[in-house]
Amino acid sequence: MIIVIEGGDQAGKLTQSTLLEKALKKRKIKTKLFHFPDYKTPIGQEIRKYLDGKRKFPPQVIHCLLAANRWEKLNKIIAAQEKNSILIMNRYYHSNLIYGIANGLKPKWLEKLDAGLPKADLVILLDVSQKESFHRQKTNRDKFEKNEEFLQKISKIYRTTAKKKKWKIIDASKSKQEVHEEIMKTFSKKIGL
Repeated sequence: MIIVIEGGDQAGKLTQSTLLEKALKKRKIKTKLFHFPDYKTPIGQEIRKYLDGKRKFPPQVIHCLLAANRWEKLNKIIAAQEKNSILIMNRYYHSNLIYGIANGLKPKWLEKLDAGLPKADLVILLDVSQKESFHRQKTNRDKFEKNEEFLQKISKIYRTTAKKKKWKIIDASKSKQEVHEEIMKTFSKKIGL
């Protein structure tokens, strides 16, 4: 089973992905956590340079790189699926779709970039306002995080897409514990606990 934790910048994806991993392992459920983009890979390093403003790419190129970053981890994802009951993705191909649409790219083209990757069984959107996102991290923002107007657009596209694709939307402005409890309830309901 693949569970994806999605959301705009500073929504709490890393925190909630880590809390979910710990909770599942505590229940003796074999779990593996992946983070995307993965900046440790060669392609991930190019993405990091772009986000830090050290590289310039047209939108099509950066979104191809983001997809390639997932493809370069495919063997590890498949191996993890064989060894674990649950894979948690801190962002996955859904982010590329949302950010790509915000960058003016066609959804069908973006979806083709990731066609063939293992599909998500449960997508959870941590919904946080652009204002709250800015409040959570005031410094060290990357290219996307610095642009308030872009973040507003991202929030809107996430909400619209989540409703259309029937993702679970969780209000991420609540406390870490409240958000975690809601994620655990959603997970339990999905697997029938």
